[in-house]
Amino acid sequence: MPARTRGPKRAPAQARSIETRKRIIEGAILVLAERGIAGMTHREIARTAGVSLASTTYHFASKFDILAAASQEMLDEDTLLLPGEDAAGSGGAGCPRSWLVEFLIKVAGEQRVRGACWTEIILDAPRHHESLALARGWFTAAAKVWSEWALASGGDDSELAARSYGDITVGLLLFVLVLRPTEEDLRAVFDGGEDPLDRWGHGEKAAAAKPARLSGKSAVTREAILTATLDELVSKGQTAIGLKAMASKAGLSPSGAFYHFPTTASLIEAAQHRLFENAKDRYRIVASLERGEESLERLIDRTTVIFFREATEYALESLAIYRVWLEASRQPSLQSAIWADIADQHSAWRRLLTPISSSLRPLDPLLSQALFTGKLIRLVSSGSRTEDLAHVRREFAHDLTMISSGRFWL
Repeated sequence: MPARTRGPKRAPAQARSIETRKRIIEGAILVLAERGIAGMTHREIARTAGVSLASTTYHFASKFDILAAASQEMLDEDTLLLPGEDAAGSGGAGCPRSWLVEFLIKVAGEQRVRGACWTEIILDAPRHHESLALARGWFTAAAKVWSEWALASGGDDSELAARSYGDITVGLLLFVLVLRPTEEDLRAVFDGGEDPLDRWGHGEKAAAAKPARLSGKSAVTREAILTATLDELVSKGQTAIGLKAMASKAGLSPSGAFYHFPTTASLIEAAQHRLFENAKDRYRIVASLERGEESLERLIDRTTVIFFREATEYALESLAIYRVWLEASRQPSLQSAIWADIADQHSAWRRLLTPISSSLRPLDPLLSQALFTGKLIRLVSSGSRTEDLAHVRREFAHDLTMISSGRFWL
């Protein structure tokens, strides 16, 4: 009787369990990047990870347990948001500028899924005590690296420099995820001096089209659906919005939603435009209180006042804007509208900086915009603590002075 051929031995149960858990976490990271927290279910993660549904519920009792494990996995094993001296590669100079540019290139390419997943978690953090703790852990770890950058680059105030490096990193990370520049596009702007409005643009830069003027019941219906959607975006951070669900939330029939918004993307676009216009109105109120010639001190004061309001009174509304931006990185149909808003902000910063800077570069308005965005995300996502808010004016004074005088580090 021929000897029985033995197949490969099965891995021990403990090793298989560890491998299954690892696959579930990696599946969760991919789902978070591609579908967001709203689309993260045990079933979807199991399908993406190639494991049984029972495996996900065995290893993780709740959705938050999976979220925390995904966050910790990236923090433990990746260099995302924590680029060190090797981030610039063998040919890069050892300085924060080169490290950041190489980091952005990675986020635009091989690290895109990680970058989108991290941003999704951070933008959702203020809604839950447990998520807030995750965000604070991330920023605490990242702050150590940004402090190392500051020490390596020298300068008079390493504490201010470290915050500058961090805020720029977070702000530019979001822009890269949304606008999807290639490595060539990134180098053309950061190394070649090209205008990001020209190089990174998505179609026309015109503002989103306004709806036709409506009256009577039709106008009320459209506004009710839009109001319900805004509430969903702001109160729940929900971008996985359905037309039927929003019609039901507004107490209307589904046909009313489809009449005014033929697609979900068109509804999200309209809601984003309303959020953006509301923010612009708040900026105009602050600007209207000032009279006289533009100066660096006026710009610093105005930026600080606007920032405080957005980071406290309108914190969730501010993050809702950035959540829609992130959603645009998943839905190409949204990109032109979001690009129009980003380009609008960029042009506004250029108008503000031009009278006070004799050496304004095409990149500088983008840096100012990224500083504001990154600082807002950092502070709101970690809880907007008083001790952090106390530094805001000093931080803006440091960075805007450096930008307007042509001495900024990036």
